[in-house]
Amino acid sequence: MYYCTILGHQCRVWGLARNCSQHSRTPQHNLRSGRSSVQAAVKGFGPAAPSQILDGNPILPPVPNLDGKDVRANWNATALAFLGDSVWELYVRRHFFFPPSRLIAYYEGVTSQVRAETQETYYQLLLSGEFITEKERDVLRWGRNAKVNIPPRFKASGKHAETYKHATAMECLAGYLYLTDPQRLHALMNYLGLGGSLST
Repeated sequence: MYYCTILGHQCRVWGLARNCSQHSRTPQHNLRSGRSSVQAAVKGFGPAAPSQILDGNPILPPVPNLDGKDVRANWNATALAFLGDSVWELYVRRHFFFPPSRLIAYYEGVTSQVRAETQETYYQLLLSGEFITEKERDVLRWGRNAKVNIPPRFKASGKHAETYKHATAMECLAGYLYLTDPQRLHALMNYLGLGGSLST
């Protein structure tokens, strides 16, 4: 949604080239309203905190201002897994972005790491080792026990639903750490071999 700087109303339009519901949008109007929508979108996001900086580079987009809200008290495990899915994928895509390669190589590398089966392997690795804290183990249990819709490919192929639940647990932990401790998230992804520096 774009804020119309001409008539002062919100334009319910998806594309910059389309007409506003109230009037035709000029290119200059599009530019101003696009800028306004960006400014509105970043409200509540300040500059990256020191804990979100690694080697002078931002690790991820800045964490939204939670106004002191307790993450687990305000969001359920599936909501954190929803966020964690994108956090996980961003790390994986960045990991395979270096060295420069063909698009198909990027795609194959990323696909191999975002599959539930691979995430389950990481889940088992974390539970069998000593890297994660008791609190993080608790978040994994919370994510594993979340009520989720199991995708048809797991039901149709006879794969155990636990695989998908373990993948959900990993995404839940990624979302939780992104909101509460981005530096710890980066340490976790490094431990799993998916971190790395932005410059490498």
